[in-house]
Amino acid sequence: MNAAQGRGKRRPRGAKQGAHGARDATHAAPREPVTPEPAVERSPLPLLVADPEEEFSGREIRRLTARVTASRADAGPGELLGNVAYVVVSIAISIGFVIGAANVLRETIFVAPVDGRAPVLTAATIQALASVALLALLTGMAVRLGPLGTGSAGVRWWVPMPVDRRGLLTPSYWRGVAVAVVVGAGGLAAVALASGADPGVAGRSAALGAAAGLLLVGLAGLIQPRTRVAATVARVSDVLIAAVPVAGVVLVAAGWSDLREVSVPPWVIVVVGVGALALAVVWWRRLEALGAQVLRTQSAVADQAGGAILSLDTRELGRALSRAGSTRGGRARRTSRFATVRGPVTALVAADLTLLRRSPSAIAQLVGLTALVIVAQQVPAFEGGFGLFVLLVVAGFRGAQLGAEGARTAEMVPALDAMMPLSARDARLTRSVVPSLTALVALVVGVVPLVLGTGEWLWFALVVVVAVGMGAAAIRGAYRKPPNWSGPLMATPAGALPTGATSMIAQGPDVAVLSAIPLGICLLVGAPTLTLILFQGIAVWIALAVASHVRATGAKPLLG
Repeated sequence: MNAAQGRGKRRPRGAKQGAHGARDATHAAPREPVTPEPAVERSPLPLLVADPEEEFSGREIRRLTARVTASRADAGPGELLGNVAYVVVSIAISIGFVIGAANVLRETIFVAPVDGRAPVLTAATIQALASVALLALLTGMAVRLGPLGTGSAGVRWWVPMPVDRRGLLTPSYWRGVAVAVVVGAGGLAAVALASGADPGVAGRSAALGAAAGLLLVGLAGLIQPRTRVAATVARVSDVLIAAVPVAGVVLVAAGWSDLREVSVPPWVIVVVGVGALALAVVWWRRLEALGAQVLRTQSAVADQAGGAILSLDTRELGRALSRAGSTRGGRARRTSRFATVRGPVTALVAADLTLLRRSPSAIAQLVGLTALVIVAQQVPAFEGGFGLFVLLVVAGFRGAQLGAEGARTAEMVPALDAMMPLSARDARLTRSVVPSLTALVALVVGVVPLVLGTGEWLWFALVVVVAVGMGAAAIRGAYRKPPNWSGPLMATPAGALPTGATSMIAQGPDVAVLSAIPLGICLLVGAPTLTLILFQGIAVWIALAVASHVRATGAKPLLG
């Protein structure tokens, strides 16, 4: 190391090696004066300036990526033609399926009353209410899922590049416009056909739906950079969906539910269409306003929702949509005192009630669900028998799901239940209290027409027991295991699907249907009895046992 450090030193001529030699040479020969070298003036480095003609635009980056992707793919002209044919056939099959489903729905629901009286709720009134609900749902989904984005790869590779944002988002923009027009037109046309409208009315409804869909999605695109405004619009859309059944109750009570035909003047369609086109142009000019953080959030939500749809996991899909609505704005919450908490059981119940109280969307959906049960019974198909049984089971289970948010969160974060001095079984039983209460609200309101028509008060006692079974079903669905992707997969047009993915949909509704069989018998008979209420209690006890069952590692599941 010393030798390396001394390489650059100049030794005087004639000096000897060693310490003594160096000292003698120093005294013998004086050092020569060193003239300093003149300083060299250095010019500043040239400024590197990119040639504007050589800069890539967003459109060129997309095309370059597409060419690289195509060069690494083994797709030939035959495969491309097959893909185009597959898309055309899929669209044709989808259109035929929608038309067939609309016809079946019309023949099933809109049947003439048995006694020959005029229906309280006409098909045209149902068409108007359903159209409003569909447009509100379209707005909420557009605000939560985008409508603009680049995907995970685009966020990682494209967004940090110094290119124009419009060039990167052009395909997403046109895709959003196409989805808005197709969903709006197809949805309102399907609703019109299901309501028994003639082709002319269905065509005008399709035109109105296309214009209104483009208008609403364009509005969602304009407010996408403003996260707080987007969160407010998402909550307003939830409230509007829940307000549609409430409006139906008001129309029935006021005697205004006898609308004969939904007739929209052509000039209204033209005005809405011109406004939608103007809004789409403004949206196109403001694509540069989207920041990287907004695109990153949209990409994460879209990926989570896409994975949930692929695996048929409705629980994960709900988490993705609630995440999209909650992360786009927040407000301070009032501190809860929890004065009634006296132990772990009351602590869990109080926490679930507080979570429900702090969710305006869940409360609005519960109100709309109770109103929907009343409105649906004005349709002859749901006045009694099997139709009313299906209606009560669906309403009760959905009401229980609205109160099971705490259980779904505890399944995602098991530490929430582990912190409580309760066994896993007792924790699940405690979590079923709030879902049972929310299900009871919908069921009690649903049997009010039965009590008024038959004068039998045992219906209330029966639905109280049924509500507990619905709460157990919601808990079973909340704590179900995710699909096993390591198992055998099944090839589908949407991609590989685990063979056990159908159990994700069945777990929860299976217990709801099984626990409500005595209720169905009572509806078919026409009146509840004490014996059937006893059997209903036994069925609910079995449902609670299944929902609170916690299997050991490697053990067989109970009922799937």
